[in-house]
Amino acid sequence: MLHHLLFINWDPDPNVFSTAGYSPKWYGILWGLSLLSCFFLGSWVFRKSGKDEEKVTIIIQYIFVFGLIGSRLAHVFLYNFGYYMHNPLEILEVWKGGLASHGGVVGGLLGLYIFCRRNKGFTFLWTLDHGIIVVPLLASFIRFGNLMNSELYGKPTEMPWGFIFKQVDNVPRHPVVLYESVAYLLIQFLMLYLFKKYKDSKPGIYTMVFLLLVFSVRFLLEFFKVPDGEMVLGGAISKTQALNLPFILAGAVLFYYVVKGKLHYKQAVNG
Repeated sequence: MLHHLLFINWDPDPNVFSTAGYSPKWYGILWGLSLLSCFFLGSWVFRKSGKDEEKVTIIIQYIFVFGLIGSRLAHVFLYNFGYYMHNPLEILEVWKGGLASHGGVVGGLLGLYIFCRRNKGFTFLWTLDHGIIVVPLLASFIRFGNLMNSELYGKPTEMPWGFIFKQVDNVPRHPVVLYESVAYLLIQFLMLYLFKKYKDSKPGIYTMVFLLLVFSVRFLLEFFKVPDGEMVLGGAISKTQALNLPFILAGAVLFYYVVKGKLHYKQAVNG
């Protein structure tokens, strides 16, 4: 009985408050905070690098719009295609949930590429490398939003820090999204430290660190999470884990190029 009392009973109201028919969600608030964090941190990075801070807002808009589209399409086609095939109009109902972060990364990269094509003062590698510095904090806020929604919960655990998600069942479970949120926050501190130390002297280092650490964290923590898709490779890993592998591999390739000094920021063309 005493052991059971050590567990954390988790049953938050997903609404911040409710009044006059208005009920802002914690998830939405945290999404807003994540975008604000990108703006302020991104402006600081651009200012330290001698770039136009006003472009940060435009970059966020490109990445947000294309990232949202990419994450929604990835969820539709990779996780629940059969359902959406028979209910195509619900693809547009993103407020009901259903965003796959891997698709968001691909969509965000596409949005960033389009921005760079339209703004000759920014090359793709430089903008990616410096923009990605602020992304871990965004991911940390979003994962905390998942926790406030009592979603993406973990497998049962006997550890005293287990969360009993009252909206799910009375079983103590790993608070996996809390693990993720804290891990991304630590990665954010590391990114800021590296930027302070290296600035522009090691092209590709920030993207490399992001790909290796963020997606490795995601891959490892999936072992503690209730799978949200089919298992692959003979049931060894989940589909979500498999989707992390190409990003980790890309990070490993970048590691080689960064260590060898083979990457360079091309001179941007003003205009």
